[in-house]
Amino acid sequence: MITIREYEKIFANDCEHFDKLSKFVEASEFLSLGWQRNGGAYVQAKNYVGVICLPSGSQIEILPKLDAPKENLRGLVVDMICTLKNFPGKKFRNTELDTAKLPLYEIFIRAYLEMVLELVKRGLRSSYILREDNLYFLKGKLLVSENLRRNVAHREKFFVAFDEYSLDRPEHRLIKSTLLKILHTTHEQKNFMLANRLLADFDSVEQSFNYRKDFAEVSIDRLTRDYKLVMEWTKIFLSDKNFTSFAGKSQAVALLFPMERLFEAYVAAQVQKFFADFNVKIQAQEKYLFDAPKTFGLKPDIILDNGKIIMDTKWKFEISAGDMYQMFAYAKRYDAKKIFILCPPQIDGNFFYHAEDFAVQIFCVNLFDMETCMNNLRDLL
Repeated sequence: MITIREYEKIFANDCEHFDKLSKFVEASEFLSLGWQRNGGAYVQAKNYVGVICLPSGSQIEILPKLDAPKENLRGLVVDMICTLKNFPGKKFRNTELDTAKLPLYEIFIRAYLEMVLELVKRGLRSSYILREDNLYFLKGKLLVSENLRRNVAHREKFFVAFDEYSLDRPEHRLIKSTLLKILHTTHEQKNFMLANRLLADFDSVEQSFNYRKDFAEVSIDRLTRDYKLVMEWTKIFLSDKNFTSFAGKSQAVALLFPMERLFEAYVAAQVQKFFADFNVKIQAQEKYLFDAPKTFGLKPDIILDNGKIIMDTKWKFEISAGDMYQMFAYAKRYDAKKIFILCPPQIDGNFFYHAEDFAVQIFCVNLFDMETCMNNLRDLL
């Protein structure tokens, strides 16, 4: 396990399987490969956080570029992931996870295993599966042509098709394949033991040998709605896919998230929670830069009080002129009097800017004490 933060470098001498990591970098856009003056190579992280699992078993964990212990940063990343739309992360908050000790990948695994355990406790759903078999007794429907072909010399047998009530359904096959994969990728003893224990509940189920086909046959209805979240996570583990993950020729598994998107989603969720009385709108496009024709839509991250207050999140450590031009457009088109740029705490520079009829304030968000932070922000409104 190698743990770094955004934009930090991993040098060839620091990583036993640097060649495997280099191949992953060459085939992806999430890290960059560079060279020192003495000719030594290095890999540099970009603006993504998460984990990369190499075929060798080595893991590269990338955390946010914040001045805090890595244990705190892991918990923060988990909380941020929970606020992303269309990502099955809600279960994290309801699961007892030791985010201070576990690496991110092991946290993802633990959350999945706890979801499967809950599914097992509620009772796995059986269903009728169409079977074909050559039996010594007649059962179901006799398949005449196939029976003649197979049993011309065995009149005592019947080739039949019949329905069998079984646990061997596509959802369970996919879950079993995921549990088997976890056994080979986890480095945490409790995760290994829990995955091994859960496999016993799927003993009568075959593992999936055709993920695409089985996922296409997954059926979520009134009786199987408990499977929905588990299936979303199963797809992530088996397909190695989520928002920005990657699986190329190197066969590396990467669960990576753009930090700007995490910061934006997390702050928006907190504002919705603490400013519910301000008629909060998130990512609402209500105005355009030009009216005739309506072009260049303006979509502030957060709109409060029908546009009188605009908040925009910026995961950056230096505010640019372009950012201020953007705030000027928001002020003029929304007729906003107060605009806040919400950014991480390490930002440098002037924190308050006045114009003739509006003001822009740079507000540093304390991600580790959001209640105090949001109360301080409210005092400025």
